[in-house]
Amino acid sequence: MSSSSSSSSSSSSCWLALVEERPGDCLLCAAVVASDDGGDEGEDVGYLAVWDVQDAPVPGALRADPGAFSADGAAAWISLVLPAADMRPAFDDTTVQQARRVLLAGPPPAVITTLLADNSHFAGSLTARRGEDAPALLRDDPFRRVLPARLLCCAAGLIGDRPGPPGPTIERHGSAVPWPGGRF
Repeated sequence: MSSSSSSSSSSSSCWLALVEERPGDCLLCAAVVASDDGGDEGEDVGYLAVWDVQDAPVPGALRADPGAFSADGAAAWISLVLPAADMRPAFDDTTVQQARRVLLAGPPPAVITTLLADNSHFAGSLTARRGEDAPALLRDDPFRRVLPARLLCCAAGLIGDRPGPPGPTIERHGSAVPWPGGRF
C-alpha cells in the first residue's frame, strides 16, 4: 500500500475483490457504482476491498499492485476488467502486451494494476482516472480491447495516485508480481 495507507506493508502484491457486502476484515474498502454514460448516478455494484494477507481472503480475490491503493485516495473513475476464469489469456499474450504498450503511450492514468490469479494468466486489470475527461478516457481503456470491462465510480478511500511505470519496457519482472508493481 502507499505510504498514506493504513498499512506499512512492503509486500509485492495485495488482494483485491469486488464484493456485495462491506467486509469487516479488509485493509481498505470503498463503495462502487456502475455508470455507462459517465454520469454521477448509477446502480450500486458493491464494494472494492483490499487485503494485505498471505492467502486469498474471499473467493474470486485477485492479486494486485499494493501501490495502487491508498486510504487517502480521492474518488475516481475506474475501468475494471474481470474475466471469467476460463477466459483468461496468458499474461504474455500479444493482445495483453499491446494493451500495456498503448496504455504507456497515452495520457497516464492515476493508477493501473493488472490482476493475477496465478503466475501466468492475465486475470484482469484496474485502470483509474480522475477529472472530467476520465469516463471518456476509460471507455478507451486498452485493456477493454482484450476483454470486456465495467465503467465504475469508486468512492474515496481506496484508489491512490501512482506515477506511471518506467518505459518503454513492458516485460514483466517476476511472474508472481502484478504489473507495474515491483522492481526491475
